[in-house]
Parts: sequence; structure tokens; C-alpha cells
Amino acid sequence: MVLPATAVAVPNLLSQPDTCKSGYVWREATGPGDHVCVTPGVRAQAKDDNAHAAARRVSPSDPTCISGYVWREATANDLVCVTPGTRTQTKDDNAHAASRVQGS
Repeated sequence: MVLPATAVAVPNLLSQPDTCKSGYVWREATGPGDHVCVTPGVRAQAKDDNAHAAARRVSPSDPTCISGYVWREATANDLVCVTPGTRTQTKDDNAHAASRVQGS
């Protein structure tokens, strides 16, 4: 099919298998490949936690969290130190990930 010169082909994002439902965005806690759909507030929290990660460790070479913090565990190798409540939220978001994707 040939489109008229004024038309622009736009992908149908709603049909993409990795598109979040309305109201959700990719978490991106461990990088751009973290496509768990979360609220914008949770995504902002993950970004903030990443920014403060170094200050929440025993030392730069030791991933052990200082007192009051635990590993987020968004993925198996996610060792960013967060509050226990944030880790609980992360586990809940992971558990509900499939239901927050378009077409589910």
C-alpha cells in the first residue's frame, strides 16, 4: 500500500506485546530493559533509589546495605539498597507485571 505524501505511518502501540496499559510506565529500575509496568510514582522512586545507591552501601566495593536498607531485587542481580517497603512494592509490581501489559 502506498501512503499519500501527507500521511504518516504510525505504529499501533496498543498492539505491541510490551506496551503498558494506560496509567502505567516501564519501571526501568535496572536499566532500559526493565519493562515491568508500574505507576509513574514507582518509576520515579526507582530512579531516586538508583541515584542514592552508593550512599546506602557499606562501601563502594561491598554491596551490603547499611542498616535500615535491603536489596530491591527488581531482578535477580539488582543490588540497589532501598527501604523494606520499597522492596515489598517491587515484589508486588513483579507479581502483577503480566496484568499491566496491553492485551492482558
